[in-house]
Amino acid sequence: MYWYGTPHPVTGMNLATCIWQSRQDAIAANSRPHHIRAMRLAAASYDHYTLRRFWLRKVKGERRVTIEPFDPARS
Repeated sequence: MYWYGTPHPVTGMNLATCIWQSRQDAIAANSRPHHIRAMRLAAASYDHYTLRRFWLRKVKGERRVTIEPFDPARS
């Protein structure tokens, strides 16, 4: 899932997000047309950007999700 916010009218700051069902799905999508387009748009749209990765977890039976910093050692 891709989500793009609306840039702030003064600062231009924005939040763009990709959410994958699994790390394997994210790796596979890296070469797909929508993701390639999103990467090109980011490079062309911003003076600079910071790529951050997180784990978004939902446990069956719980109503909340957790967001944790991505640790490649755990993937």
